Amino acid sequence: MITVSIFLISTLLILSLFSLTCAFYHLLKPVETSKLDNKTLPFVSVIIPARNEEGKIARCIESVLKQDYPNFEVVIINDRSTDSTGEIIGEFAARDKRIKFVQGKEAPDGWVGKCNALANAVGYASGEFFIFTDADTYHHPNSVRDAISHAIVEKCDLLSFVPVQELGSFWERLVMPVLLGSFLLGDPFHTVNDPEAARAYAYGQYILCRRSSYHAIGGHQSVRDEIVEDHAIGRVFKNKGYKVNVADGKTLYSVRMYTDFESLWQGWTKNVYSLIDSKIFNLVFLVIMLNTILLLPYLELAWVAAGWCEGDFSGDLYKLTSLVVAQWVIFSFWWRKTTTHHAGVDWRHFFLIPFGGIAVSCLHIHSAYLVLFGEQVKWKGRQYVVNKHKTIRAAGSLETAKLQDASDG
Repeated sequence: MITVSIFLISTLLILSLFSLTCAFYHLLKPVETSKLDNKTLPFVSVIIPARNEEGKIARCIESVLKQDYPNFEVVIINDRSTDSTGEIIGEFAARDKRIKFVQGKEAPDGWVGKCNALANAVGYASGEFFIFTDADTYHHPNSVRDAISHAIVEKCDLLSFVPVQELGSFWERLVMPVLLGSFLLGDPFHTVNDPEAARAYAYGQYILCRRSSYHAIGGHQSVRDEIVEDHAIGRVFKNKGYKVNVADGKTLYSVRMYTDFESLWQGWTKNVYSLIDSKIFNLVFLVIMLNTILLLPYLELAWVAAGWCEGDFSGDLYKLTSLVVAQWVIFSFWWRKTTTHHAGVDWRHFFLIPFGGIAVSCLHIHSAYLVLFGEQVKWKGRQYVVNKHKTIRAAGSLETAKLQDASDG
């Protein structure tokens, strides 16, 4: 009887996961094709920070330059790259007058590198709207037009878009579907779009905002020490009374965040603990739920299969088998639902889920360790110490950071 109860609980948890995922996608605002006339479309500045992106920056720039939009400029800042990123940007700038090529400056103490780069780039931007987009993105020709139209129609001050994630390597296909799937449960009913709700965040790969609103909240200087600067700037906008929205960006753009294990691990460990509010309770809850929902069904399937192989045709075995069948049917529908925003996966990668759950658990635990014990996080040649408040200190101030966190605790 206890075994049946365990199987029933795990089945209900999988059903809950699927239900919340369905709610997320059902309530995610689509971006309609623009119906606005060219004369009504404002001048836009597309701002791209790039640090050590020699393998990705050309694709991004090419896609932005091919936009079906009448009046825009592209401000690209080379954020002190140590590879050929600067040379690639320079070649594009020499050929297209719409590009403003900016050389980045070293970040002052207490600034996250990306925030510093964006704050510098904005000084060269002339648009009525700013679009902040990452160097690892690819934009469809309709991207800027439809995004700006959506912002105007919805009267948004800050708008960001859920991307299609391009997954190419084994490690991306192992980790990213599980990790991104778990993020959907953070706000399944899109309270971010409710002006009365406290929750606020933005998808940093593609953020659109009004110039006037951006400067009114203090720009990226207001979040200069936040390790998850996109979520932080969303909170500042909303706290100041501006309208913040998130919409479905799958018709606008895609992104390939990481291409290998090292960059994936470093990229997520620098901020994934901050994404769960740097709370031990959230960490423990997440790890337990991940492994209960994603790993337990495989163990239960093995249990049932062993029972049938041993010829134990008891009443409980039929009940357990029914529950396992239900689990796997729901599980497959959940996988199919989440992969609408994943490119590069197929049915074979479904069987990586339990290993992905273990990998994501390790990722969260390692990220928490770095924060709780004042260790350095590394990203693109820079090092930070992240505290429990989701802000950074220079890695050289390690002992000071440990003492301060000890006093905070």
